[in-house]
Amino acid sequence: MPPADHPDSNSCPFSPPKGGDFPGALIVFEGIDGSGKTTAARNAACHFAELGWETAFLKEPTDGPEGLRLRERMVSGEPRNAELEFQLFLSDRTRHVKEQIKPVLERGGLVFLDRYYISSMAYQGALGLDMDMIRRENEKIAVRPDVILYFQVPLEMALERISTNRPAGFNSFENREYLSRVARNFGRMRFNQWVNINAAEPQASVQDNVIRTITEILQGKSHRNIGQL
Repeated sequence: MPPADHPDSNSCPFSPPKGGDFPGALIVFEGIDGSGKTTAARNAACHFAELGWETAFLKEPTDGPEGLRLRERMVSGEPRNAELEFQLFLSDRTRHVKEQIKPVLERGGLVFLDRYYISSMAYQGALGLDMDMIRRENEKIAVRPDVILYFQVPLEMALERISTNRPAGFNSFENREYLSRVARNFGRMRFNQWVNINAAEPQASVQDNVIRTITEILQGKSHRNIGQL
């Protein structure tokens, strides 16, 4: 991967443990559109790659057949269909876990994932589907995240970022009323792995916070793994 845009962090660098016994880690980046999570995920992957880790920056929906269909629906203006979106995301995710996420983790690598089934809960839940059902069905096929970084940002700031950074305009997932419901759904969630990130801060501060949090997670996981040997 190329060098990260933000070159340093206040956290102590944590290189891969020697011996090849690290079990890998799945780091999930969540938030409403315009929260800055994608940039932070990509930069974090670059940062840890420079430290010697095998890293993969992945995103959902993927570029697989179901993922491409979902992306087409986002920009085509087709009427929203919560059940169809749920099924497409579930199928896309099943393939993604099997073909890309699990292989990296099994090699002891780090997966930096831009959206996961937590987004399905928030976005399809905002269309009326039961969030507990979405979680239950996805956890039958999904790898458990080691940490979920939730990028908190005021809705108005997120919409302004989308308007500024995307000349093509908003897609069907990004109107104000819908994103407001999505944000409320994120706020209702309870995961033990959940960490809030203040994404309204300057990008450098956000990135420092992200790197520091991930480093602490990796150190803790490494120590637990050593203790089990």
